[in-house]
Amino acid sequence: MPILEIVSATAPKEINAFTKRLSAVFAEYIGKPESYCLVTFTKTDSLTFAGSDEPGFYAKVTSIGHIDNERNSKLTKAITEELQKELGIADGRGYFYFMDAPAENIGFRKDTFANIASKNF
Repeated sequence: MPILEIVSATAPKEINAFTKRLSAVFAEYIGKPESYCLVTFTKTDSLTFAGSDEPGFYAKVTSIGHIDNERNSKLTKAITEELQKELGIADGRGYFYFMDAPAENIGFRKDTFANIASKNF
């Protein structure tokens, strides 16, 4: 159930193609099947980072597990490179926020992942 949410005032040319590409990269680096990954991109009217309105971003990663320094560092690098390539956002123009969510706090298929996992094992 990993979720990648990106917010930027700079939008990709082809948003669906961009989020699909990010989905594959995200799945690879978060270490979970792409069939469980959710990627969103939100264009905001205004984003100021470090007192400047130059292109920037905010990215939030939520996952049940698979949140650790090594993985977060590699994922930050990979997603930042995609944002640089597609949106022209300079390195150092945004933040990532990583959240390791408890399984009981994420719902899917009319239940929580905690209950789903307990039924499948």
